[in-house]
Amino acid sequence: MTIVIGAREARQRFADLLGRVGYGGEVAIVERSGKPMAALIPMEVYEQLIAEREARFQVLDRLHSKLPSISEEEIAQDVAQAIRVIRTSDAKSGG
Repeated sequence: MTIVIGAREARQRFADLLGRVGYGGEVAIVERSGKPMAALIPMEVYEQLIAEREARFQVLDRLHSKLPSISEEEIAQDVAQAIRVIRTSDAKSGG
C-alpha cells in the first residue's frame, strides 16, 4: 500500500511512518504543497533497486568493452555526414 502524506504531517508522525514502511512494507510519498518530494521505501525494496541498477551497469560495461574503439573525431565526422545526408534528402523532398 502507498501512503501519501504531507511533509508537516510526516514530521509529526515520523516514528509511525518509519514503522509502517520498515516493518509493514508500505511505501510513503511525502508531498510539499501537493507536489511529491520524496519517497520512503522499505530497505528490501531499496536493496533490490540497487542490485538491479548494478546488474544493468554490468551489462552496459560488457557491451561497452565489446565496442570498437572509435575516436571522437571519427564520431564527429560520422555525425556531420549523417546530418548532411538528412539535410540533402529534406532539400530534395521539399521538407
